[in-house]
Amino acid sequence: MRELRYKILRSSLESMPLAEQDILQQVEALEGLPVRVVFFTSVADAEDYKAQRERIKRGCRERFGECAPMSALVVQPPLGATLYAEVTTVGEAGEVCYNDDYIVLENAVVITGGIYASSEGSIGEQSEEIFARVGEILAAEELQTSDIVRQWNFIEHITSCSAQGQNYQQFNDARSRFYASAEWKNGYPAATGIGAEGGGVVVLFVAVRESEKISRAVDNPLQISAHAYSQQVLIEGEQKQKTTPKFERARWVGSTPQDMIYISGTAAIRGEESLQADATAQIAMTMENIAHLVSAENQSRHNVPQPKAREYETLRVYVKREESWREIANWINENCPCHNVAFLKADICRAELLVEVEGIAK
Repeated sequence: MRELRYKILRSSLESMPLAEQDILQQVEALEGLPVRVVFFTSVADAEDYKAQRERIKRGCRERFGECAPMSALVVQPPLGATLYAEVTTVGEAGEVCYNDDYIVLENAVVITGGIYASSEGSIGEQSEEIFARVGEILAAEELQTSDIVRQWNFIEHITSCSAQGQNYQQFNDARSRFYASAEWKNGYPAATGIGAEGGGVVVLFVAVRESEKISRAVDNPLQISAHAYSQQVLIEGEQKQKTTPKFERARWVGSTPQDMIYISGTAAIRGEESLQADATAQIAMTMENIAHLVSAENQSRHNVPQPKAREYETLRVYVKREESWREIANWINENCPCHNVAFLKADICRAELLVEVEGIAK
């Protein structure tokens, strides 16, 4: 498997079109071949979202031509910048097959751009449509559903409820139905399920052919696996039995010349209970959870080959309340320095949680 590299870019130009072009210019200057750019933005309304999405896609094609990276637009207002983007690159050598909404590397790795629903139906209906497309992509490349190693799920107004139930629960139910067709002998993907202020449901994923040969699920002894949560921590709905979020706390993926650990969205949870009241205490516990998760000792516990100490390649820090982001950023800068950090305003799946962090450790 070719090494995937991740980089956080930012622009402080006030005009959104200029900020987008600034980001794409920075992408062009990076080493390696860019295969995906995920933009994090604020929008005025649904029409503005569609306009930005099309403008970004057009900008990628104009700048990179037939080798344009996949793109995605996530409505999470940047904190401390006009626009953030996370770029995925690979080395120049090797076969790359371009499709409309995904790229295949050497017939082994599938990387998608944003997968969107065509309708404006309920979150559950959008989720069903998106997972149908996920299934089509995997089938076209003859990969199994269980070959997904990392998945990102952005859900508009994640904690809101409608006649169909809570938005996050609707998404989880659709994911559970889709995943039910696979045997997950090697564990679920690493994943993030996080709120967005618009855009409906957006899903991205990375899948690796025969992933069980070069990938391991990594659990956290400090936390109960999300897919093993009891019914008491799941949102109440009309159904008596509520499906759990199907993801692992992290996933190790081997590659040449460097392996990585995908860190799922992590918060100040011990066991299955949320702890700590203020933002500073929550970010401290969150990063303590992550440090334990990626420790060499925990890697060894999960049969990761050659377990070792690791550094964070990227961190995405999701902040519920804009007024608390600076104290969270200060804590990160003082205690967990990482050059590639994005601070984003986003709702989190539990009302009491103020911050959530995901990332990549190498």
